[in-house]
Amino acid sequence: MENKADAFQIFVDFLRREGLNVTRGRLAVLRALADLPRHFEAAELWEAVRPRVSPATVYRTLGLLEKAGLVRKVEFGEAHAHYERSFGREDHGHLICRACGKVWEFPMGEARKIVEEAAKERGFALEEIVLQGYGVCPDCKARRKPRV
Repeated sequence: MENKADAFQIFVDFLRREGLNVTRGRLAVLRALADLPRHFEAAELWEAVRPRVSPATVYRTLGLLEKAGLVRKVEFGEAHAHYERSFGREDHGHLICRACGKVWEFPMGEARKIVEEAAKERGFALEEIVLQGYGVCPDCKARRKPRV
């Protein structure tokens, strides 16, 4: 998906197909989402739309946006969820530092083709590819004391 205008049309079409109202609050959440950093938490999204939109509307709308394919929930090994928008971005994977929690993105490259081919060979209906690596970043690695 290319841009914000496409995302709005997809969301409006999705809401209508589901028999749901296209409300100002839901559209405000999507509008704010487009301006957030790459990875965000629901609380950050609420901060961007309050006081116009309630926290409940933000959480419900995040679920709808996820169902519509416009937002992806990503797990970085923490107790709470992070999200990222699926529009206006290239496919990518994540490297997550287990010590400090910092996240780096990298292009999927050949990994996408490998997974798609494996799915095709098995007749698997592939819906999403999530590629994440966990380890320790150079800064945290340098701070670790060597064991004697």
